[in-house]
Amino acid sequence: MVGTKKITYEEIAKRSKKSVATVSRVLNKSPHVTEKTRSEVIEAMQAMGMAVVPTELTPVSEQNLIIFNVPTLKNPFYSPIASAASATAMAKGYSVLINENPITADTIDDLIDLIRKTRAVGLVCANSLQEAHLNRLKELFPLVICCESGQSAHVPFVTIDDETAAYNAVHHILGFKKRRIALINGPNSFKYSRARLAGYRQALLDAGLTIDRSLITEIGADMDFDQAKASCLHMLTSTNAPDAFFCISDVLAAAAIKAALEMGRSVPEDIIVVGFDDIPISSIMNPTITTVRQPTAQIGSLAIEMVIKQIEGEETWGNSIYLGTELIIRESSQVR
Repeated sequence: MVGTKKITYEEIAKRSKKSVATVSRVLNKSPHVTEKTRSEVIEAMQAMGMAVVPTELTPVSEQNLIIFNVPTLKNPFYSPIASAASATAMAKGYSVLINENPITADTIDDLIDLIRKTRAVGLVCANSLQEAHLNRLKELFPLVICCESGQSAHVPFVTIDDETAAYNAVHHILGFKKRRIALINGPNSFKYSRARLAGYRQALLDAGLTIDRSLITEIGADMDFDQAKASCLHMLTSTNAPDAFFCISDVLAAAAIKAALEMGRSVPEDIIVVGFDDIPISSIMNPTITTVRQPTAQIGSLAIEMVIKQIEGEETWGNSIYLGTELIIRESSQVR
């Protein structure tokens, strides 16, 4: 395109009455745009004074590859989501490449380079993303947020109502007359951590209890067992030790149980423990762990379906989904 004015994707989208994502696909020579749509975008660009040579935007062949970005694979929660995503993609003629990397100002260019070098046609992201990074990615590629929320940047997402799920879990603990409930949370940069903290706080306030910051701690995105166990032991040796733990991961709940047993406490008679995710460890621990079950397979499958719809030209922002959860009662909260 010779002599092109500096015009934004948003201006082209407004003039052509297409989405920014569609304009991006045309300019990136994606084959996943109809010839009619391609012509309308080119005509809009020409009407805006851009010296566009239509042959320069002829589609090039691409692999039907979708990048699935996760913050870490050390957290076992992400594995079944990625597996379901891969299976759904394969059934629809696409393949998935798992990319394990947090997205920051220092790493976002690496992710963009990966997508371009692999000629990937879309991105599903299960990471914590700043709004500026969301806006940048959605202009370049079909994008769906998985587990987190892209609401602020009008990016389609599949997630759960973390706040309500946490509220219900803490309400369950309160039913056993527990009043010093510790929260073992994840990084505050993630939506799920902030929302589960909000649900925890609201459940305590509704029960007439005050929030004790000494009973709240954060663990990194890897959900490190040893770090969580050390935090639980520290709390249990304090003057006002907790009488229950609400953990935002079953790995953290297993660490809380281990810490309690090492301190000579009985679970659930002395200390109740509730986890989150319903990963396999929750049903094989002794005692087994009461937990919030997430529909992980559905989350991964729906995220892939949504990004494929974008790739194939359908707008999906209005189809963002909050899925339900279920509290699974097991031995760690069954006081006899």
